[in-house]
Amino acid sequence: MVNNLEVTNNIDVEPDVRCRVMTTTTLESFTVGHTIVLSRGLIDVLPDEASLATIIAHELSHAVLGHRLDSQYAFFDQLLIEDKETFRHFRIRANSDEEKAANVKAIQILNNSPYKNQLGNAGLFLAALTSRQKEIPNLISPHLGDRVPVIGDLRSSMPVDQKQNPQMVAALPIGGRVKLDPWSDKLELIKSKPVGTVAEREKMPFEVTPFMP
Repeated sequence: MVNNLEVTNNIDVEPDVRCRVMTTTTLESFTVGHTIVLSRGLIDVLPDEASLATIIAHELSHAVLGHRLDSQYAFFDQLLIEDKETFRHFRIRANSDEEKAANVKAIQILNNSPYKNQLGNAGLFLAALTSRQKEIPNLISPHLGDRVPVIGDLRSSMPVDQKQNPQMVAALPIGGRVKLDPWSDKLELIKSKPVGTVAEREKMPFEVTPFMP
């Protein structure tokens, strides 16, 4: 997906941009140098490839624009803190000006990408997240990185009859796309088949996927 965005926009950055998954449930993402990090929970709830591309385009923009973090994270020093204390010591976040610049650049990248005709679903996802943010404060409060970027220009691409289309899903439930093995920390992407007609009460955006013990 990063390659699709780079090729269609003639982006050539060195070293190559890489992607990693952080095994937390909170919806967050950040960029460290040329490494894009997305949380497991964020990948879980994104409804389609275009929505994921929108988040990646925003983070890729930080790398293209040369936004840098505090240099204290650039050295291979030994961290004398316990794992559970990590979240209190690290804040890998961009400032508001960099976020706005990345949003503008992301729109430019997306409009030149193979996903340009599918951005309505990404706008629908961001609108659903905004409408439910008061119900899920812990889920949208990041530990390390930034909140899910709200790219306002995508709202104009949203489908008008979204409520009339029973197959349109704004966001998936937690645990619907990525399976985590708690013993090995191994992540597995669940390749599920497209579902048929889905009733409104069965969509469960940002909720927890039912499971059998």
